[in-house]
Amino acid sequence: MVFLTNVAILASPELLKLVINNLEQNLATITRREITYYATGLLGLALVAGVFRFGYRRLIGGLAVRIEYDLRNNLFQHLQKMSKSYFDDESTGDLMSRATNDLESVRRLIGFAIVFIVDSTVFFFMALVIMLRIDVKLTLLALLPYPLLAIVVQQMTGRLHDMYEAIQEGFADMNTKVQENLLGARIVKAYNLEQRELQDFDQRSQHFVDLNRVFYRIEAILFPLFRLLPGIGTIILLWVGGIHVVEAKITIGDFVAFTAYLAMLTRPMIMLGFIINRFAQGSASMDRIYAILDTPPLITDGPNVRHDISRIRGEVEFRNLTFSYPNLPPILKNINLKIPAGSTVAIIGSTGSGKSTLANLIPRIFNVEVGSLFIDGIDISQLPLKMLRSQIGVVQQEAFLFSDLLKNNIAFGVDVASETEIKTSAYSVDLLAQIDEFPDQLETFVGEKGKTLSGGQRQRTAIARAILTQPKILILDDAFASVDTHTEDTILQRLAQVVSNSTTIIISHRVSTVKSADLIVILEDGEIVERGTHLELLAQDSHYAKIHQRQLLVEEIETMETI
Repeated sequence: MVFLTNVAILASPELLKLVINNLEQNLATITRREITYYATGLLGLALVAGVFRFGYRRLIGGLAVRIEYDLRNNLFQHLQKMSKSYFDDESTGDLMSRATNDLESVRRLIGFAIVFIVDSTVFFFMALVIMLRIDVKLTLLALLPYPLLAIVVQQMTGRLHDMYEAIQEGFADMNTKVQENLLGARIVKAYNLEQRELQDFDQRSQHFVDLNRVFYRIEAILFPLFRLLPGIGTIILLWVGGIHVVEAKITIGDFVAFTAYLAMLTRPMIMLGFIINRFAQGSASMDRIYAILDTPPLITDGPNVRHDISRIRGEVEFRNLTFSYPNLPPILKNINLKIPAGSTVAIIGSTGSGKSTLANLIPRIFNVEVGSLFIDGIDISQLPLKMLRSQIGVVQQEAFLFSDLLKNNIAFGVDVASETEIKTSAYSVDLLAQIDEFPDQLETFVGEKGKTLSGGQRQRTAIARAILTQPKILILDDAFASVDTHTEDTILQRLAQVVSNSTTIIISHRVSTVKSADLIVILEDGEIVERGTHLELLAQDSHYAKIHQRQLLVEEIETMETI
């Protein structure tokens, strides 16, 4: 279609040449009908060019949208595979900028810049061949300024690319600031720091504006140059071409056609400026997108993964496990612990002792050395990641809920759940009675991160979500921190019946939470310093007994204060 469009456009000066030559030679005999035929021919060529131009722009535009769709899905899919550590290092605002603004720049590059490259290249060479046929010397002279354009293109492209990449990074920086302030709006207001945050955002916004000003200054130089240099070619044409007409080397019709072709070459030159701009933006954005796509996920199925395993029983065993985060000393040291399937194990210890890290190793949030962690006697690296995580329920202290209906948050971990199953799960965590008091009950919209619910309600919703999946391993990481001890006792009693066949790992600071566990493990500085049942550990009169006595004293003081 691009080729046919340009054929129709380039045929117009040829027809015009015929008209002028005919007028020059047969001025006395030419009729109005003949002139009408010529005019109709020019109109027909314009319509044909318009139809084909519409066609190729529609096709390429649609293709660009489909490519953007696939690229956005691929990017999102890749982000889903990335490990927790990746998101700890990357800002959400920057990732959002790449998934939206950068992708739009890539679509503009594909949808318009590439088609303009094809269009301008085809048109330029077709016109060049026709012009050389008319007058070789005149063509070479008229195109004399064009090599200078190539130098300008080479110099401008790299600079515009670097500038636009800096602009996108500035945009991502602003995005991050807005995202953090919206999420932390309560903290900003509580500390009365609105003015300081406004000034900080103003500085980032001003930096973004300054980068854009530099970019558009370069662009402002670029486009006049692409008009000026072809204009010099036109001056050469009028001077040399006029002499050739006087010397009868070419006809007036040839001269008019040549002038029309040279004028037409101005459009590709202007388009070239547009292409350079779009190419700089699109390629810079593509570099930022590929920076994500080229980063391999750290947690993946290894070459020795066993695809014959579809279920786990829930036995967990740590063998001489030592674990450390990158560039940090070991946070877990020589951990040896076997948790039988279906049992309940509690892990207790001071802040920073490694409790949550130990629990995060089971669903492979982090990788461990081969031979140090086993599920059902099989090295965890040999278990398919998707299968493993589908059978593990994790509830963290900071419960995350989605901006959705309450029932959808509870049923998030399963494909399909009936209302009865959702209510049963809610009852198990002592939440159903409160849900029934909501005006919309299960249809209640919980807002961003569940902020319309209390802290205890959010935690219980997260627990209900975990147990609805019927996990073979249930990890409760300080999941009762926001509920009172009475509610906690009720939940634990009901959970004991619901997850009786599951391996339950409870992480808590409260002795009241862990005292009924089959095994209690005390972690200090990344090492297991005690293990046993509640009564056995009290009898040892060591770490656990001191924690128990301290909490009893705190409870007694609180009771006296209420009196």
